[in-house]
Amino acid sequence: MDNVHPSVREIAVLQEATEMILSSVDVDTVLHQILLIVRNYFGIKNCAIFLADDARTHVYVRAQNGYGEEIDSTHRLRIGEEGVTGWVAHTGVPLYVPDVSKEPRYVAGDASVCSELALPLVVREEVVGVLDIESDKIDYFTDDMIGLLALFAGQAAVALENARLYSTERRRMRQIELINLIARSATAANEIEQFLTNLSDLTYDTFEGTDVCILLRGSDGKLALRARAGAHEHHGVDFSASERGGIIAKALSARSNVVVHDVTTQPDWPVAIPGAGSELCVPLVSFGETLGVVLITHERPQFFTTDDRAIAQAASDVCATAIKNVQLSEELRRVTSTDSLTGVFNQRYFHTVVAQEVTRAKRYGKGFALAMLDLKDFRQVNAALGFDEGDNVLRQAAQAIKGQVRSIDTVCRYAGDRFALVMPETGKERASAVVAKVEAAITVIEYRDGKSARKVASSSAMVQYPQDGATELELIRLLLTRVATAKANATAAKA
Repeated sequence: MDNVHPSVREIAVLQEATEMILSSVDVDTVLHQILLIVRNYFGIKNCAIFLADDARTHVYVRAQNGYGEEIDSTHRLRIGEEGVTGWVAHTGVPLYVPDVSKEPRYVAGDASVCSELALPLVVREEVVGVLDIESDKIDYFTDDMIGLLALFAGQAAVALENARLYSTERRRMRQIELINLIARSATAANEIEQFLTNLSDLTYDTFEGTDVCILLRGSDGKLALRARAGAHEHHGVDFSASERGGIIAKALSARSNVVVHDVTTQPDWPVAIPGAGSELCVPLVSFGETLGVVLITHERPQFFTTDDRAIAQAASDVCATAIKNVQLSEELRRVTSTDSLTGVFNQRYFHTVVAQEVTRAKRYGKGFALAMLDLKDFRQVNAALGFDEGDNVLRQAAQAIKGQVRSIDTVCRYAGDRFALVMPETGKERASAVVAKVEAAITVIEYRDGKSARKVASSSAMVQYPQDGATELELIRLLLTRVATAKANATAAKA
């Protein structure tokens, strides 16, 4: 564009700047267009856009063109103290350096740079950033170029602010949507693990390109990773260092959200997740109780904005209440589904699990087995030794049964001296072998009847789905009939 008449170039530049203001609503797109216009109309290769950080103590590179790895998002200058760019961000006045070798404020970056022009990006009398342009020629910028670039910088600042306002409004809508989705997810969740997985996914969708980790305190008071979602797979991450002196420690101490915009500027900083450039951590506090933290990281420094912090804080406040409610609901279900004497599940839960297994088996075409054991002569134990000794025998029987089954099997106290088993994806032979092991384990239990020791014995029965019934009602009716028959046969044989 060097041979183009200045007035024609001015019209072209201003027209593109106007189109940029009217058409662009994405910050990254606006930044790209600013750099593109500078390169195309002024033949400038080296150009960078610095933005002021939230604390307004530094400016950092938000976008650049022409530089190598020496200029990236980690490149920061202290406002008013470092570089020509830092000076312009402080004064709000353009500064042209025809020969950088004679400028004491110049900070050397690209060794080929000979002249530099820094233009403030001003919105409502506030410097939001600096457009920094460098050339490999001494005194490259003419008065006409400087005037046109200054005019363009004013237009670019408006375009950038419009995009940022749009982004802010969009983030507010995302905040409302996220909070609504969290509330709905909490209502629909049946268990805490399901809810935490949904929560991490929702947070990741809101903060795209990040890594999200949800850590909750266990019964021992220690934080443990309960759910994660993100752009990277991080296995076996140790959060202990961050919990002792990193962002997790700071967030828990402040009981509010904490952000580290650039971890590279803090020597020996214990990064929570390897490769993170910026970190955001929000504690989960419900009615004064700290349940854990939500940790969000991004590989790029300066990723999180003030709006991001507000969204994360509002969402975490809702999350903390929702997590507590789900935990309480889960505990309530556990209490109502557990036999208080033996610690295994109760009859109510047995019916629930059988119904679930019927549905699952129909869906996936897999069978399952049910078994029931009736302790022989248990009434005599209560009559001869009292209910305390009888309760002790029941507890021992429950533990003996649990010790012989898989973690996916369900052990229930059905009623009185009867115990029931649900064995998913188990055929007849396997189920028979399990019942035999359980009966053998029960015979090990002894109780004292006067001076003599007696062993506990049991009668048992089994049913298979789908061979013995297609519904929960059919299976349980048949199972009860068979165990009653087995008990009667055992009594008759004893007589």
